[in-house]
Amino acid sequence: MEDRLKNIKNTMKRTVLQDLNFTEKHKASIRRQINQLSATSEEDVLLAIFQLLKEKRTGFELSRLLRARGIRKFENEEGFLYMSLHKFEHKGYLNTYWEEPEVKYYQLSTKGLKLLKTFEYKGDRKAYLLNEVLER
Repeated sequence: MEDRLKNIKNTMKRTVLQDLNFTEKHKASIRRQINQLSATSEEDVLLAIFQLLKEKRTGFELSRLLRARGIRKFENEEGFLYMSLHKFEHKGYLNTYWEEPEVKYYQLSTKGLKLLKTFEYKGDRKAYLLNEVLER
């Protein structure tokens, strides 16, 4: 298996990638973007979700707004976003509303708002939010 993958990589270098020319500036930009994607921590994602759900939103809206913030964690795996929303709802951090035939809205509950405010005022904010939301 390993040899076949090496052969594919070498073939791509000779054919597909041969015509691509990148300047050093472009390469540096790509490296920065890759580093930013991997630098998005779970705590940052949770904070963004809680901040965005101060207002009533659908899961689709939330996913789109997370992408707008540069958070791509759920881009091809929206199921994980909905699993997280369900967990937050089950723990009492979210209220949900069904409107129209099949549209579910999510919004922070009073408990969720208190947690977000506490998180924003704590010194070690990220560790606190992770512990509070994920460990309970």
